[in-house]
Amino acid sequence: MTVTVATIPCNLCGGAEVSVLSQVSRSGDRLRSVACRQCGLVWSDPRPHDARRFYEDDYRLSYKGTFEPRPKHVLRAGKVAVSRLAKVERFLAGSMRVLDVGSGGGEFAYLLKKLGHDVHGIEPNRGYGDYAVRQYGIGVTLGFAGDVPLEETAFDLITIWHVLEHTEDPAEVLRQLRCALRPDGVVVIEVPNVEATCQSPRSTFHEAHLYNFNLASLEAMCSKAGLQPQWRTVSDDGGNITIGCRRAPMAQPAVAAAIPGNHDRVVGVVRRHARVSRWLSAAPYQRTAQRLGRSLRERFETAGGATGRGLLDTVYGHALASRCPRGPGRPRGPMPAWGLVAAAYLFALVVEELLLDRVLPGQGWTERQALALYLAIQCAVVACVVRRMKTRPHLLRLGGWVLPLFALPAYC
Repeated sequence: MTVTVATIPCNLCGGAEVSVLSQVSRSGDRLRSVACRQCGLVWSDPRPHDARRFYEDDYRLSYKGTFEPRPKHVLRAGKVAVSRLAKVERFLAGSMRVLDVGSGGGEFAYLLKKLGHDVHGIEPNRGYGDYAVRQYGIGVTLGFAGDVPLEETAFDLITIWHVLEHTEDPAEVLRQLRCALRPDGVVVIEVPNVEATCQSPRSTFHEAHLYNFNLASLEAMCSKAGLQPQWRTVSDDGGNITIGCRRAPMAQPAVAAAIPGNHDRVVGVVRRHARVSRWLSAAPYQRTAQRLGRSLRERFETAGGATGRGLLDTVYGHALASRCPRGPGRPRGPMPAWGLVAAAYLFALVVEELLLDRVLPGQGWTERQALALYLAIQCAVVACVVRRMKTRPHLLRLGGWVLPLFALPAYC
């Protein structure tokens, strides 16, 4: 790793001596990503774009290819909103005043509104912000986190999902959110984890993320802003970090102290995350299977031409119903074994038809090579099913049903 002096001082500890982690973005363009040698915070140095213009006009177009969310984006964001609700449910009580920073198309704000909360949003992108107002009647202020004036002690809950890494001054943004929080309120922050290895190594850094955090640097940033981390979690795949904070009784020093060992930890993880080791793991095949399955489901679920509101009402209706008992003392159980087996086998048939019969022969692959790849994908799918079938009878069904079924397409 190259050691140099940053053109932008560390937003956490003020340090200028950095290690260069990468020189390219996931798009292949030049992007220098550096890690502070004192605290381990990672950022883009120099800035890759004019943040104001980029997020107002270009971000959604470059990231999703659209100025307003399409039905598949609404459906996807609605399902993400349900998963986010599970993370904040512990803090919800009665009717609360909520601020959603970076509210996007308004999906999460609309979910909380349906639950009876008074929800307000902040969104820099005009297309998505206007869409949320039209579709869901959400009160959205167009502007940047940190720029929009906020009334002091006005909110019981503030959420900022995958926004902090996009800001030019994350410490100042968190300070302003602290001021807008009521004394007994909670701020919930979620960011990508720079230590994640679930994605391809070449996708670790990209232009949209001005800062990259791990758990230690995010907690230190919260403390610097006068927020006390009360609860934290890392997603199952290691890709995201979520922290819940309350107001600290006193303001913290303007410059945070060094975090011993954090720089070496971050550098070590990035260095070890190599392409060869990734392709030898199950992760890329699982992600491919998940994306294919999601694409097929989205095509089916959006085929009726429903509006964004109609799609979300359906998603939220099912999700909220599943949180209620199915009769006296009968909570909803997991998907039955036959459902998992049927879904896995359907995926196997689709892969066999598309991959072995159409794609690979045109690429010059031999039948033996194609079969080997297909078997590897089978193993990844079976691994996903095993994670859901945790009891011994379920595992016996897995051996008795899934493996023989998966073998059939290979001989067709």
